[in-house]
Amino acid sequence: MERRKFIKKTALGLSVPFWLTSCHSDFLNGNDFPISVSSLAQSGHLIKNALTLGVSKKRQTETLIVGGGLAGMAAAYTLKHKDYLLVELDDRYGGSSSANNYQGIALGRGAHYDLAYPAYYGAEVLKMFEQLGVIEYQAWTDSWSFKDRQHLIPAARRQQCFQDGRLRKAVMPKTAASQKLMERLLPFEGRMVMPTRLTPPDLQYLDHMTFDAFLNAQNIDTDPSFRKLIDYQMLDDYGGTSQQVSALAGIHYYTCRPYQKQFVELFSAPEGNQYFVNKIHKQLSSQRILNQHLVYHIEKQGAGYLVDVLDITHNERLQIKTDALIYAGQKHSLPYIAPEIDSPFKKNVYAPWMVVNILMKQKPNNYGFWQNEYLDSESGFLGFIDSSVQHQGSLKGLQCLTGYYCLKPEHRSQLLTVADHKDRIVNETLTYMRAMVKGPIQPEAAFIHVMGHAMSIPTPHYLFNPYPEIGNFKFAGADTGRLPLLFEAIDSGIMAANSL
Repeated sequence: MERRKFIKKTALGLSVPFWLTSCHSDFLNGNDFPISVSSLAQSGHLIKNALTLGVSKKRQTETLIVGGGLAGMAAAYTLKHKDYLLVELDDRYGGSSSANNYQGIALGRGAHYDLAYPAYYGAEVLKMFEQLGVIEYQAWTDSWSFKDRQHLIPAARRQQCFQDGRLRKAVMPKTAASQKLMERLLPFEGRMVMPTRLTPPDLQYLDHMTFDAFLNAQNIDTDPSFRKLIDYQMLDDYGGTSQQVSALAGIHYYTCRPYQKQFVELFSAPEGNQYFVNKIHKQLSSQRILNQHLVYHIEKQGAGYLVDVLDITHNERLQIKTDALIYAGQKHSLPYIAPEIDSPFKKNVYAPWMVVNILMKQKPNNYGFWQNEYLDSESGFLGFIDSSVQHQGSLKGLQCLTGYYCLKPEHRSQLLTVADHKDRIVNETLTYMRAMVKGPIQPEAAFIHVMGHAMSIPTPHYLFNPYPEIGNFKFAGADTGRLPLLFEAIDSGIMAANSL
């Protein structure tokens, strides 16, 4: 092949996701089990339809919350004794922490765990979780632990890692390089807090450089194999490599809890972080929260706002007049929905994610690992969660392997092609899983969920950004200058509600 054509073909291959480039014959075979694909990316045609509808219903409220993810739900909980409405496009609540359902079984399709909270974390979220019956204070550890202890993952079964065809216990084994890294980071333990808005001023300079630059300044091993391990961990939590995320984000990953000094409990229910959403949802009035409602136009009217909403279920146009608005939805659509608002989120970089649930019959006496981390993938596959290690109460004889892909921002537009290549995606996922699981995997069903703007990458100068408040138009979400974490998202909703 001519060199110029080879370079052009190679560059083209690198610019598209794996399901459009793979030519492995196994990926082309059809499957004898059902595969479902879910995505909110097809909502554009709904807006075209909505624009032709007359107003069917009108409502008025003091506060309208747009988005039913963790941030929007936390805002609603904070306002639960006041006049508010919450609208959500999806058929369920939770956003990137939501769960799918199969024959009454909850299957995590986004964030899937959290860890015990040190007492120095933000009081607002800790208070809310205590009120919800999620956590309780343990004086002997000076931390907040989870009350539903059946969902704690046993330390011996937390994780295994696959690299170079071999299994080992952890992503980063104890080596001279890893020990040096931990020594350099030890002074930051107890000072890396959540929410990050409480970060001490003398540490905020760390947001001005990349984590890679910080590691280089600290003379941390630059061996590519060691940096690959660090990059895997950054991608897993933040959607970007050490060259993309800020030093503060990277240091926060390793030191936000006393990992080196005491055992930190890990909490994971079969439905993932939908567990937290459900706890909040139970405290809210069903009359005040509306799912499958698409907000497609917001305009200023007097001191408040007039909002056009499509009721997807009934194909009706609902018009809501509100005194104040908390925008906790996806920020990339803000310029189209509220063109009068100068969006402060134009520089945000989002990592797309794809989640693949593989359902099979529950294997008796299965002693696997909860988290199975895969380091050899070039496709963005990070690993999978094995539900058999979680509390079995709601699994009803089925086992779920939940695979996660962190994709490149430039691949977002290609997510529209996922449904056409669902067999290939599921088969590639099964190839990775079978490399790690001892015994056969015989799927009964598979579910693919794509999230085009799942995670805001905490690039340098991203944290601590003052997002301008336009009167009584407030913003919430982990993509408002915060790390893409559960505690951050919930705190943003509480803060937005309290600021009204």
